[in-house]
Amino acid sequence: MNRYDRQERVHQIGSIGQQKISHATIMIVGVGALGSYTAEQLVRAGVKRLVLIDPDTVDVTNLQRQSLFTEEDASKQRLKVEAAKEHLHKINSACQITAIPAPITADLIDEYQFTLCLDCLDNYQARDLLNKLAIIKNFDYQFASCAGTYGNVMAISPQNHPCLNCLFPNINELKQNDCDLIGVNTALIPIVAGLQVSLALHYLVDKTQVNFNELITVDNWSMQFSKFAINKNHHCPACAKPSSISLEESGPELHMLCGENAYYTVKEKPINFGRLKEFLAKKELLINANRLFLHFKWENRPVSIFKNGKIVMYDLPTSAIAQKQFKSLNILMKEDLL
Repeated sequence: MNRYDRQERVHQIGSIGQQKISHATIMIVGVGALGSYTAEQLVRAGVKRLVLIDPDTVDVTNLQRQSLFTEEDASKQRLKVEAAKEHLHKINSACQITAIPAPITADLIDEYQFTLCLDCLDNYQARDLLNKLAIIKNFDYQFASCAGTYGNVMAISPQNHPCLNCLFPNINELKQNDCDLIGVNTALIPIVAGLQVSLALHYLVDKTQVNFNELITVDNWSMQFSKFAINKNHHCPACAKPSSISLEESGPELHMLCGENAYYTVKEKPINFGRLKEFLAKKELLINANRLFLHFKWENRPVSIFKNGKIVMYDLPTSAIAQKQFKSLNILMKEDLL
């Protein structure tokens, strides 16, 4: 029996289109609300492989909009990529899934080959980095976002078409206001994810027919869909001047991760992973570890330290508590151990 018979019957796809889908590798950056829906739809559609990138753990507040996760995932504070991988394999065991519990970096783009990248992020700091990587590394991706009852989707090919900075000339202002949260309607997420996956499948079947100069918007409360023509800005500070792009993040300022009671910073000096792992294991503080990150408890709160120098601290209800936690971590970092 052909698992994908109903999809192949769609005349725009057919058996040839299904073969293209079944040979594709999709990188999904952000495995929260949008990412969990897009990942599920893509494994059901029959993609060969997913590369899931997200450093966060599952929280009970995620369950309102992040479809793959369960109360058990939240109670165990499981890594989103690991929980998603387990649940997705129960849907389609043939799909190869790589779970990377880390933020997006240039090294990850270089390490993994992919057919298409999906931006399922929830903040413009990370989106701006992904956009810059797409320009420098010459790959296409699809932007999607949700806020309140309003969503956006756009296919981006920044070499010859508008980049995210062309779409949002005020992107630096958006980055500063990442955590001015207005919430998100539960029903909006699958609508926007469906649009993003529709674009992704269209791209895989026939890239030449994808419109890279069009922004699609939806308001799921007023039930209005709109399309806007977007022009490439030939004076864009990003895609018009790729040689001047910098990927460096500033530190050690604390930044809030939207909606997660979490804060992150970037450590300027390298971290000795081996010594830190040994120390945390000896103190019975280590929760999880791999070659990219260490996840542990510090003063009874979860912390993740990544090999690229990023530190994420969780379960911090106020910025004052976050600053106190950061100072305590700094004491650990200054020890001869590290």
